[in-house]
Amino acid sequence: MSIVVGVAPGQDDSSAVELGVVLARSYAKTLTLVSVSSTAWPPNRDKIDAEFQSYIHTVAEASLSQARELVPDDIETEVIVHPARSSRRGLLEVSRRVGAYRLVVGSAADGREGRITLGSVSTGLLHSAELPVVLAPEGFRAEAKAKLQRITAAYSGSSTSADLVLGAAMVSAESGVPFRIASFAPRSRVLSAASIGLDVEAGIVDEWTKVVRHDTDEILCSIDELDISPGETEVAIGTGPNWAAALTSIGWKDPEVMMLGSSGLGTLKRVSLGSHATRILQNSPVPVVVVPRRAKAGYAAQAFDRADA
Repeated sequence: MSIVVGVAPGQDDSSAVELGVVLARSYAKTLTLVSVSSTAWPPNRDKIDAEFQSYIHTVAEASLSQARELVPDDIETEVIVHPARSSRRGLLEVSRRVGAYRLVVGSAADGREGRITLGSVSTGLLHSAELPVVLAPEGFRAEAKAKLQRITAAYSGSSTSADLVLGAAMVSAESGVPFRIASFAPRSRVLSAASIGLDVEAGIVDEWTKVVRHDTDEILCSIDELDISPGETEVAIGTGPNWAAALTSIGWKDPEVMMLGSSGLGTLKRVSLGSHATRILQNSPVPVVVVPRRAKAGYAAQAFDRADA
């Protein structure tokens, strides 16, 4: 299996490439750098002549050549220029062909430094991908030979996010990367839901924390029963006056990724982010792995298979 990284022709995708290297090293996978030549297929002689198609292909190859220079020698790497009707379609086609473990893309060109900003390609992928899509914050960098220091699973209290915790445990057990469970409770969200004043906000947040810890303790017990040993597990509760403060309040390692599940209201097998998930993604200080429902179901099935073995 491979970590597939999308490299847009003529753009700086160094953040996505560096993140792909970290994931490939952490998960012991190969790396596939892909540049999609979206104007080269299908040929349309009325609009795009052969000379221009050749030019686009050359630009894609040049982008891959630059990206390849960022990959150290310890990572087995393949580069592919793939013709397709769109960048989204091309990346998904290559991901299926190589059996991708993760698909990595960068933020939009006009994104904020250190944060994830969705562009047209990444937005399209989040609505059509059937494998985990990893989003690199603008300006992401990693030290030489860096591996993931931790995986954080975002827990919202839903049954689908409980499956995500199981998925994070599976990935942790397979890769040896520690994981933790995190839930986020911006004060504005908590108080609005409870329709109360600021004078009792601390008590509401404390109660929220107790509920989350109780729920996640039950999930961890289920993981123990399935003979999964991801190591010592931490439960973190992020609070603050807004989403950005809540996300940063729990502290993050370098490098670390956050696994975020798709909404239970999303299309079956595909990714559809709910409003809370979108806010978490936009304010995350670390790369985010968006996991579609099909992938989470696969984690659960694998866990039960191991338990029955």
